[in-house]
Amino acid sequence: MPQGIASLRRIVLGFWVASVAVVAGAAWLSAATGDWMWLARSGAILTALGLVLASRKILIARNDLLALLHDMERVDGAERTARLASFRQLQKDIDRQVLEKAGFALLIIGTLIWGFGDLVGKL
Repeated sequence: MPQGIASLRRIVLGFWVASVAVVAGAAWLSAATGDWMWLARSGAILTALGLVLASRKILIARNDLLALLHDMERVDGAERTARLASFRQLQKDIDRQVLEKAGFALLIIGTLIWGFGDLVGKL
């Protein structure tokens, strides 16, 4: 597995672990206090994490562009340039798909918990 994909998976896993920890902590606090607004508020944190994860594609695209421009300054042949462009495009596509899916999932889950989490205590 290429280094970039492995580090990307660690980032996504870290976001999911943080999200589960936030929801679990808020659910425990809500159950302990009887105030289910804590669970609802955890949804706001998930939504923020989802926004950060989804917006990372902008940062990745910017870094890829800067790296590509740097490599273009040292071009020593058309074949190298074509290979570099193909590799960069493939890596950007993979990164964007993973980040978009994970960020979108966190946005949906976070928004649902944020909007309806306080109703769990009324069941």
